[in-house]
Amino acid sequence: MTHTEKPLGNFEERLLTELRQHMITPTADATPATVRPTRRGGRWRAPGWRLAGVGGLVALLTIGGLTVQTLDDTPPTASAAEILTEAAETARQQPDLVAQPGQFLFIELRLTSRERPDSGPYVKERLQRWVPVGDGATWQQRRRLESRPAEWRTDDVSHLSPPPGYVQGLPTEPDQLVQHLRDHPRPLDLPAGADLEAIRNEPTAIFADGMFMLQGYVPPQSLGALFQAMARVPGATVLPGEVRDAAGRRGVALRTPGVFGGHIDLIFDRETHAYLGRRSLLVRDGKESLYHGDAIMRMAIVDRAGQLP
Repeated sequence: MTHTEKPLGNFEERLLTELRQHMITPTADATPATVRPTRRGGRWRAPGWRLAGVGGLVALLTIGGLTVQTLDDTPPTASAAEILTEAAETARQQPDLVAQPGQFLFIELRLTSRERPDSGPYVKERLQRWVPVGDGATWQQRRRLESRPAEWRTDDVSHLSPPPGYVQGLPTEPDQLVQHLRDHPRPLDLPAGADLEAIRNEPTAIFADGMFMLQGYVPPQSLGALFQAMARVPGATVLPGEVRDAAGRRGVALRTPGVFGGHIDLIFDRETHAYLGRRSLLVRDGKESLYHGDAIMRMAIVDRAGQLP
């Protein structure tokens, strides 16, 4: 069984119109929108994610999970900057994965999602993908329902570029990393008239770049630099109470800045502040609902696509 792209619904079309208008005719006191890498179509599209301007924001708001709930009302005990700084320290202590060209990065995730932004049943899935190390373009992905562990189905990804995989050559200091990302921007699918330079120079762009990179493997020292760079940008907030990621792990949610029409929360382990995954929330009629959640379960290097570590 394969998954195909679905046309945008009325909700997504409205967001597309609003964002296009915002980016072409900004107000005097508005700064250009930071565009988020997100999902496209009715199914989760991590394989095709890129920093994709208008399409990316529409995609963001069509990813899903469960109604937003916190497990208690305990106020946060650390600021966003403190959590990101501790996340950087934890990341730098992790062992490095060594890979060679021709090998593959194996990633397994737990997902919770639904078909439409604010309606339909929730689906829990396990997803596995194999992304080539180096310049290879052939990659593979399969998924199954958590309730049907033997029924794997392969996604048709032949028309999609590989998702983030084994990232190499990144600086290990925050300032150099930010400059590297500005000098090597990801393709942006922007409307005519959008100010690309202003978007790339917007400080919150580091969150967009970071969330894209976190879908693959970032070496520990560079990952630490990424979290340090995020910690320097104002606007992120820590949500009160305890949350659970898509795998049910206890965490604390850090809400990223610069998102229109919804929220993206990065989830960190409540004790170590290791990065666990993220969730995307829809805001409608003053209420929030979690429309997508993903939790990174494991990463490994294997010799061929389809091989399990």
